[in-house]
Amino acid sequence: MANLKRASKLLEDMTCPICMEILQNPVTIDCGHNFCLQCINQVGKTKEILHCPLCQLPVNKDAFRPNKLLASLAENIQAMNPAEFQPEEEPRCQKHKEKYHYFCEEDGEFLCLVCRDSRDHKTHEVTLVDQAAKNYKVQIETQLWDLGPKDKEIIKKKTEGEGAIQVFRAQVHLEKLKVLEEFKNVRQRLEEEERFLLSRLSWLEQEGVKQIEEYVTDTEGQLTTLRDLTRSLKNRLQAPSMELLEGINDVLGRSKEFKFYNPTPVPLNLKKKMSEAKARHESITETLKKLTDNLKTEGKEDKSAFLNSLDKKDKENWLLFQKNNSELPTSVPMTLDSTSANPNLTFSHDLKEASLDLVDSTLNTQAKPRQLYPFYCVRGSQGLSSGHRVWEVEIQGPPGRVGIVGVAAALPQGSQIQNSGPSCLWALRISSSGCQPITNCSAQENLLISLRKVGVYVDYDRGDIVFYDAITNKHIYTFQTSFDRQVFPFFGLQTAGSSITLSP
Repeated sequence: MANLKRASKLLEDMTCPICMEILQNPVTIDCGHNFCLQCINQVGKTKEILHCPLCQLPVNKDAFRPNKLLASLAENIQAMNPAEFQPEEEPRCQKHKEKYHYFCEEDGEFLCLVCRDSRDHKTHEVTLVDQAAKNYKVQIETQLWDLGPKDKEIIKKKTEGEGAIQVFRAQVHLEKLKVLEEFKNVRQRLEEEERFLLSRLSWLEQEGVKQIEEYVTDTEGQLTTLRDLTRSLKNRLQAPSMELLEGINDVLGRSKEFKFYNPTPVPLNLKKKMSEAKARHESITETLKKLTDNLKTEGKEDKSAFLNSLDKKDKENWLLFQKNNSELPTSVPMTLDSTSANPNLTFSHDLKEASLDLVDSTLNTQAKPRQLYPFYCVRGSQGLSSGHRVWEVEIQGPPGRVGIVGVAAALPQGSQIQNSGPSCLWALRISSSGCQPITNCSAQENLLISLRKVGVYVDYDRGDIVFYDAITNKHIYTFQTSFDRQVFPFFGLQTAGSSITLSP
């Protein structure tokens, strides 16, 4: 029985799916399925674009490959006795011991002649077995025909879904960077304000020390003068009459004229400066109190709403995540590495913007060869050798502007990307008419997408480079590769007067 099954399976494998006969001049098409040469040619004549009758994948009509092994097997099978493929005994009805001739459509059962006329099946739709098989074969072929495009649809949806998830991850990571940067700026501003206030008060304190010295010097000087006058008068009282009276009017005049001029301990201008510093401190304190009160109230509400939105499983995952990720990440702002740039590029003070200002190249005898002709290129700072990173860039300029944005692997000094051998550039060529995914090895299809701002998300460990529209957050294209060295953000401009601006 086992040999019979193997023989039947062999016969099935050697049957052409189109004519249902033993393969004649068998050929293998692009997807790997096999057909009679005449059968597949006949199908191809009726269609402009040939699809495999089984899997519906597109087929190149000029790429049929003769299968000599199948041809040899087909000849051997045709030479065999057909009886070898027939069962020794046909299955029979266990109840009536008769051969099965019919199939009940309603119950899905095989019937003998007696079963067909029985009360159980008399009112049912009954068909001869061969006819029923033929009918269902048509349904199976129809189902196969319908399922073929669904395979492509699922693959397309899968690709789109994966792209959407990657864009979501990029947006989450970008938002984390923005939060870190904003809070860092707030802390920096508070620290600057703190330093200024303390410096201001320290200066006033120093001025107060000077004022004490001046005040003490002045008052002690007057006190010394007063004591000298007092001592002089006491000495006159003890002196003889002649000495007492000698120059007595001058002595009494000086005593009468003496007045204590009390200097101002703290000048009004210092008091005013102290009041201003105190008022500034109180203003900051009041602002911070309002801010902290609002943050406390709104934060409590936001945290409560977030936790209440989690189901039991998500809440457990959240608590575990909190436990394992107690340390806050740090932000690494993206800047342009001017040391790697073409000399025709000029940069903003914060290295967030680069502009292309072309000069007469014939006058520049020291010009370096361009890394990626015809673009004038610059790398981004902070290379990546693990983890993930995201940045967004806007290309501006005249209507015909052309630029590239992407990732490039580290290359030896002076190397050109076009001549570097293995793929080391994964980028989008962006123009006003659309964008095109490119590597240093080849260019992909042109995408009719107009971009003003593009986001790039790199997952080094997974080998993913994801591009998305930073305005609509829609996925554009994903490169999947395997990094073997450090990679850097990479930018290039081709049109004079154009510029790139980074964020964050």
